[in-house]
Amino acid sequence: MTRTPRPRPIRPWRRGLRRALGAERNELARPEDRARSRAGLLAAVATALALVLGAGAAWTDFDSAEYRVAAAATRLHHLDAVLLTSTGTTTNRTDTAASRYQATATWTYPAGQQQTGTVGVSRQAGAGSTVGVWVADSGSLSAAPASTADLVSDAVIVGLLAVGVLFVLIASGLGLRLRSLDQRADAAWQRAWSELEPVWTGRASRRRGTDGPRPS
Repeated sequence: MTRTPRPRPIRPWRRGLRRALGAERNELARPEDRARSRAGLLAAVATALALVLGAGAAWTDFDSAEYRVAAAATRLHHLDAVLLTSTGTTTNRTDTAASRYQATATWTYPAGQQQTGTVGVSRQAGAGSTVGVWVADSGSLSAAPASTADLVSDAVIVGLLAVGVLFVLIASGLGLRLRSLDQRADAAWQRAWSELEPVWTGRASRRRGTDGPRPS
């Protein structure tokens, strides 16, 4: 006995795509249904574009930040400083790895000019120990230039924020469009029901019989 092959079911997303492109042959599909499918397709395209724009924003932020850090790094210098005192009590003891101590240290920069100041140390150390410090051209202490990991992290945050804002706009626009289509569909249903209900319930025929001419 030969079995008749069953037709392969059409997946919902494929049906929606065909309906949005006007390729679906379905007499029961209303104009609002087609408009709803087109709105979904437009939202999907906008979402893909938002991801591309978010990636572009992240890359632009990373590239510009990398340029600024590279330019600033030309005016920074890393050198060894000698501790004049032992490290004091930590000022940021959130955990052992992140603890930073303070101590008075001395260093020479520019050439022949000795500088003295308070430096942060990530470990306990005694007087005479050397620690690495970053100084500006003037010899004053400066923060270390941002690392590549920091730049990447900041760029990812910028990209996610851009995508998040675009997603909110897309979702809001899609929600407003679908709500408008639902209202149109409800109004069309009410109009159709007001025309069909008298016929379906027989009220129209009873009304014609009541309003018709009476026999003499």
